[in-house]
Amino acid sequence: MGIDVYWKDEFGEVLGAVRDNGVLASLSSMLHRQSSSNCLRFIDPAGDACFNQLQLPVLTMEMQGMLSAVSSARAHVHLQAVVTLLEGAVRPHTYIWFVGD
Repeated sequence: MGIDVYWKDEFGEVLGAVRDNGVLASLSSMLHRQSSSNCLRFIDPAGDACFNQLQLPVLTMEMQGMLSAVSSARAHVHLQAVVTLLEGAVRPHTYIWFVGD
C-alpha cells in the first residue's frame, strides 16, 4: 500500500510523479496528526486528495515542515522528492494528486 503523488494537467495527463515505496503511507499517521494543517490532514492512504494551484504553496510549506520531523533517512529522501515535485509544479490548470490504494 502506498500514496503516489502525481502532478497532472486539466486533461489528466501526468506531468510528473513520485511513486510511493511505502514511505508516505507509513507516515500517514503523522499526516493525520497535522490537524491544524490546511492540506496535510486530507492526505489519506485509503483515498485520493487533489490540490490546486492556490493550495500548492500551502501544501509545499506544510510538506517542507515535515522534513524536519522525519528521522528515517529513507523517509527524508522520499519526502524531499515529493517537495521537489511540488516546488516544480507551478503551472496554470495543473493539480497535485495524492493517490492512495
